[in-house]
This record gives sequence, C-alpha cells and structure tokens, in this order.
Amino acid sequence: MSSITGILAKSEKKISIAMIGLVNSGKTTFVKKILQSQDHIHVTLADSAQLDIRTLNNLSLITWDLSATIPHNKSLWKRSILGSDVLFFVIDSSDKSKLDLNKRLLFDLVRKNAPIKLLILASKSDLPNSISVNELLNYLELVSIDKSDCNCDLFKFSSQTGEGLYAIGEWLNKTLFKQKERIINYAEIQAALILNEETDHTQEALFVDNPNIILLTAFRELRRRARIFSRTTRIHGTGEEIIEIAHYKIIFMRESSFILVFLVSVNDPIPRTIEIARNILQFMPSSYKSDLNLRKLITDLYPLDIAH
Repeated sequence: MSSITGILAKSEKKISIAMIGLVNSGKTTFVKKILQSQDHIHVTLADSAQLDIRTLNNLSLITWDLSATIPHNKSLWKRSILGSDVLFFVIDSSDKSKLDLNKRLLFDLVRKNAPIKLLILASKSDLPNSISVNELLNYLELVSIDKSDCNCDLFKFSSQTGEGLYAIGEWLNKTLFKQKERIINYAEIQAALILNEETDHTQEALFVDNPNIILLTAFRELRRRARIFSRTTRIHGTGEEIIEIAHYKIIFMRESSFILVFLVSVNDPIPRTIEIARNILQFMPSSYKSDLNLRKLITDLYPLDIAH
C-alpha cells in the first residue's frame, strides 16, 4: 500500500481521482505507483481509447489521454473527469517541447470548467533534463490563475523513486478531508553535502539564508566528518551514521562511491531524513555531474523538507 492509498483508505465513501495529460506524460506509471497492488480492477471502454479506469476498494483512478484540445462537449469527459473528486493534470517535466501545448490545454481547462480542484503534477523528476518547479511556475504562468476559479498547486514527482508522493498525499488530505495537520513529519534540512569519491568532487548546499555561528560551526564539522566517514566506510560500499553536535544532528549515508550528508535540527525526524538520502543516492550514479546544483536538486524533490 502506498502512502496515498493509505490516506484514502480512511474514507468511508468512494473517492475518484482523475488524471489527464498528453500521451506518455507519466499517468499510467503514476497510477501503478499509487496502487502497488495486483488486486485492483482494470476497466477499458470499447468506445473510448482515451479513458482508462482502475479501482481498488473505495478508490477509482481515471486517466484520460489528451491531444490537441480539451474535449469539453463529450458526455463521458463530463461524467468521469469533471465529475471526479479531484483532478490531476500531469506534465512531463523532461519534455520542454510540449510546454506550450500543456499551457494552452491547462488554461482552456480552467477557463471553461471553473471552479475546480486541480493539482498539476510534473512527472519524471528523476531525469537529469527535468526542469525545476520555479521554471514551470513561470512558464505556465500559474500565478495568473484566479484562485476563486481554481484551487491549483504544483508538485514534481517521480514514479521511479517515489519522490513527491508525500507532498501529493498531504494535498489530498487537505483537499478531500479538510485536514490541516501534516500526515508526515517533515524534516527541516539546514545544509547538505555530497561527495563523489571517484573524482573527489564535492557539492555543498546551505538552505538557511542568514545562518548563525552555531549553524556555521556545525557545517564546518560536517565537512570534516564527511571525509572521515568516507575513509572508514569505503571498504563496505554502503553505510550510515548519525552524530549530534550542539543543536544539530548530522546524517551520513553511503551508496557505492557517493556520500550524502544532511544537517538537520536535533529534534527533526531521522527516519524521514534517511529515507530522503537513500532516495537521492539511488539515482545519483546516473545523474551526477560536476556542475550538479545540490541545493536545486533537493529543493525541487523535497520542497517541504528544507529549512525556511
């Protein structure tokens, strides 16, 4: 069971989530990531190649392949898509050539169907050519959408690594059940460092704009301890360590020749921080470049887990 199906399971009523987007935008892989079960029912309609429905217990996941226009006048569209509890608009964040079309479809959808509950999902965030949240916000001009017409948010996610599922789950929790408390205990990452042992290259990121002397001292210690951790765990290939310094904890994670280190507050959730580190390290060998922007990477993948 995924975190999203776990949230929705607490509802006694049936819930339908509609996902629309261009072909190959990532809808189907996302649906499979949510369900994580072979027990669901899969329904296809003979008279509609665009529509796909999968149900599990009280949850229905409906996907619709868009083309050049929004099918406003189709009765099936009105019943299945506009009649759903929430609507996801899925965009391939690695395909810049489709951004103009996605923008036009998005504004046409909002203009003719307001008010709607809409979440824009930028898929394939694990790919190296995936564009950032800020770039998407600016390009799609989401700030120009009237909030009274559309309760709209945007998250990046990856069906391969599971990134973004927690943020999406929290959005669903607030939107469907009006729950304001968090469903996940987020970390507040203060600083990070990644070391590529093959090249001895490091990247650092400090997420606090005006760090105090205690934080800066802890950050310097993070750098020193990262080298020690690298030497002592090199023979094993994997490893983790947690130490406490003043008001902070430092979490070290190794995967192959990469070391990732996080600095968090002393009361931050360690399991959550370790999970983030492991997820990032999973795709690091294929994504790492000497000009990697570590701050941008973590901010894009985990916007709710960085210190503000």
